[in-house]
Amino acid sequence: MDEPLLELIEVSRCYGQGEATVTALDRVSLRIMPGDFVSIMGPSGSGKSTMLGLLGCLDQPTSGSIRVGGHEVSSMADDERSRVRGREIGFVFQQFHLIPHLDAQANVQTALLYRGIKPRERAERAVAALDRVGLAHRHDHLPVQLSGGEQQRVALARALVRAVGQGVLVGVDQIERLRVELNAA
Repeated sequence: MDEPLLELIEVSRCYGQGEATVTALDRVSLRIMPGDFVSIMGPSGSGKSTMLGLLGCLDQPTSGSIRVGGHEVSSMADDERSRVRGREIGFVFQQFHLIPHLDAQANVQTALLYRGIKPRERAERAVAALDRVGLAHRHDHLPVQLSGGEQQRVALARALVRAVGQGVLVGVDQIERLRVELNAA
């Protein structure tokens, strides 16, 4: 049996102290296996963003355990969690955070800049990631020359190129719509 890509074990996250304590997550357990597609849904204030922050190694739980690829990350120092995040997790944000003066290919390559990958290989990986989202033919276009949906797919390609192998892709809000569009293409 495969090992989970991500695992939360009895994770809680509380903010504040004393009477002002807010429990955003309360003893949540979750296993995400290779190939799983998971949507975290709920009303505003239900802990979705908190859970995504924990799954993406951006925050630490108040209690419980978080594992990425079988490795315990909850007690890691911030710089160690940053290395795990850089190697294993790709993010697609609500705002795409594309660099305006870089074309699509260069925007995707930014995810590979500090990995010791030679420029030629970065370029090849970026074009391959753009091809996976149906945008290889627009690799030389600036963000302003792309539609909103195309900009979102560049952001997705940037996340995909970063989450190599069986990495994890963390997205907010519009990923399900994008998944449907990409599967239809």
